[in-house]
Amino acid sequence: MVKLFVNVNGAARGSPGEAAIGVVLADERGQVVEECGERVGRAPYNAAGYKALIEGARRAIAYSPEEVVFFTDNQRVANQVNGLTPVREPHLQHLLHSVVGLLEQLPSWRVNCVEPDANRTAHRLVEQAFRERAREERERHALCQQVEVVLRTLSVDELRKVLAYVRSVRPVS
Repeated sequence: MVKLFVNVNGAARGSPGEAAIGVVLADERGQVVEECGERVGRAPYNAAGYKALIEGARRAIAYSPEEVVFFTDNQRVANQVNGLTPVREPHLQHLLHSVVGLLEQLPSWRVNCVEPDANRTAHRLVEQAFRERAREERERHALCQQVEVVLRTLSVDELRKVLAYVRSVRPVS
């Protein structure tokens, strides 16, 4: 592959808060070759932006392109990666170092800041990851309620068996 375009987006619900990333890789014709959206734990907004860029670079390297153009709507991350502004926060310095280490594996690269509308495909994947998290939480809550109802009806011996089974599945450390 000659040229690869990578849209990245990172967001956090709170600062720090639950964070997610979205990455879209497209070839020189604009055809999407890969995309991903995933939660990345708790992080501040800018750390989520770096994590998205790290994931985008990691995935881009696998295609061995001659050139990669990254697009982000996070001006601060773009400026810091391009060396235009310094990174003062230690947790961001570590992430910058990780990004640069990956980017150095590419023959040619650049990181461009774009308007949020131009990055909507990656943003959509971030929102999907957040929605999936909310769906999982609702499902977990409903299952816990169902289990609680069943547990109330069990005898002491049956509860011991259930507890032994649960400990075999998820040992307490």
